[in-house]
Amino acid sequence: MPKITVAVVDDHPLFRGGVQETLAAEPDIELVSEAATADDAVRIAKATSPDVLLLDLGIPGGGL
Repeated sequence: MPKITVAVVDDHPLFRGGVQETLAAEPDIELVSEAATADDAVRIAKATSPDVLLLDLGIPGGGL
């Protein structure tokens, strides 16, 4: 069965790292990328097309 691909975008490195560490422990989840800004989120979405984009709505540049 294919893994669920996830990208994490949050401007707080400690929070982002904790989320990544938690998700990495799940055998059916593959972390494909991480970033800190809205521009990075758009770039990641285009480049990797993750199944899930875990996005902080309050990131620099706006989450929406």
